[in-house]
Amino acid sequence: MNLLQISLLLAHEDWVYTKGWIVTIAGFLIVIIALFILSTIFRGVAAYFKKQDAKKNEVKEIKPVTVKPATKLAEGEIPAEVQAAIGMALYLSTNLHDEESNVITIERRVTSWNDKNYGVRHWKR
Repeated sequence: MNLLQISLLLAHEDWVYTKGWIVTIAGFLIVIIALFILSTIFRGVAAYFKKQDAKKNEVKEIKPVTVKPATKLAEGEIPAEVQAAIGMALYLSTNLHDEESNVITIERRVTSWNDKNYGVRHWKR
C-alpha cells in the first residue's frame, strides 16, 4: 500500500478527526496562554519604569529664598540684576553661527581603491 491509500483509509476513521481537533484546541490554548504571559510581563516592566520616572521627577521641597535688602548704589552704577538682563539679551540676540552655503562639494581623488589599472576584469580588444 502506498501512502495515498493509507491516508484515504484513515480519512474515514472517526478518531483521526478527533485527534485533529485536539491538536487544534491545544495549539490555540498554547498561543492564548503565551500572549497572556507576555502581556503580564510587559505590564510589569512598564509599571517598574513608571515608578522609576516618578522617583526621578519628584518635586523636592524648595526652601524659601531670603532676599537681602538693596544696598545703596553709587551714582551711575548699574544694579547686578540689570547687568544680567542686558548680558542675557545680548547673548540671545546675537547669532554667532557661521552662514553655510548648503552646497556639498565632493572632488574625485584617484587612489589604489578606485584605480582602473587594478580592476578585476581586463577586456582585451
